[in-house]
Amino acid sequence: MTRIVTWIAIGLLAAAAACGDDDSGNDVVDDTTDVADVGSDADADAPPDAPEDVPDEAPGPDADADADADDGDGAEDVADEADVPALTCEEVAEGWNVGFPVGDLRRDFILELPENVETGGPWPVVFNFHGMGDTASNMHRLLSGAVDTAGFPFILVTPEDTDFTLMGMLTIDWDVAVVTADNREAAMFDAILECLETRWGVDEDHVHAVGFSMGGFVVDALGTVRGEQLASLVTYSGAYGNNDANLAGLGMIAGAIDWPDYATTNPYAQVFLHGGTTDTYSVMVATLHFDQFAANDSAMLGGLGHDTFVCDHGGGHTAPPPGFMAAQIVEFFRDHPRGTATSPYAAGLPADWPSYCTYVAATGGG
Repeated sequence: MTRIVTWIAIGLLAAAAACGDDDSGNDVVDDTTDVADVGSDADADAPPDAPEDVPDEAPGPDADADADADDGDGAEDVADEADVPALTCEEVAEGWNVGFPVGDLRRDFILELPENVETGGPWPVVFNFHGMGDTASNMHRLLSGAVDTAGFPFILVTPEDTDFTLMGMLTIDWDVAVVTADNREAAMFDAILECLETRWGVDEDHVHAVGFSMGGFVVDALGTVRGEQLASLVTYSGAYGNNDANLAGLGMIAGAIDWPDYATTNPYAQVFLHGGTTDTYSVMVATLHFDQFAANDSAMLGGLGHDTFVCDHGGGHTAPPPGFMAAQIVEFFRDHPRGTATSPYAAGLPADWPSYCTYVAATGGG
């Protein structure tokens, strides 16, 4: 019965989204985010048949996306995999990697490597997830050029989505509505990490993730099903789908969200950035309030032993805001390796952090 209700809710949500194409139906449809000038331009041209970079319209705000019909479980979301040659781990290289096998799928991602990758290591790894309707090419610019940061060189992985579709009616890009331990995003995370370990070595205490909007949902989902492996997280306007406080005001939408209970014991620190009361996304039947999600998730994680940071940049559904860009993300990751029980920022935020960020100490946990 629960799954039936879930699919009914998804169908209603898809219909509502289709009705929201006019200006009155979606309050933030014209709200965009420009990351074209963040960091340096990377040598990451779009792969064959991949969407071109859109420098003036990214990442966000989870732009309207047309769905391709499938059998209702996302199985047809990716083009015929037989037409995509499988990329072996030995063939993975800097730039676009197209056709990397993950189970029955072929995944694409941009890889940016530090200068001495062949002689140094093991390396910190940062996963970087774009919002709905955006591209990896564009989101890559958020951290492009930062991989050789003094004192914290790292490997940057910016995955492309698979146009994941619910019931053939609503494309949400990422597999984050019904989250399981082996869903496609978690499986991709595992496969890429395994390859990076084989090729260059991975610093297991410095595996991090950052994401915007729907990409933030991916990060939070990984925190739920791969949290023991993650060191620290940064999300711009994301949400945990297993936080009852987030689901409470979503009505029928809540029936489409099914995440496992949060059981991660590793107390990773997380930064929750949001754009204030105008950081919303409307789908007719409900409005997502990302400022409320940030407060809810900070409280949930705090009660489970995580130090968090809540940053209200006041800019609506956008990323990155002035004051919290590549330098601050990398600095936070460097200073919060896996197992950090109490943030080194408890006594005061770094001098280069914006005044709109607040440290929130853990209130529970071990």
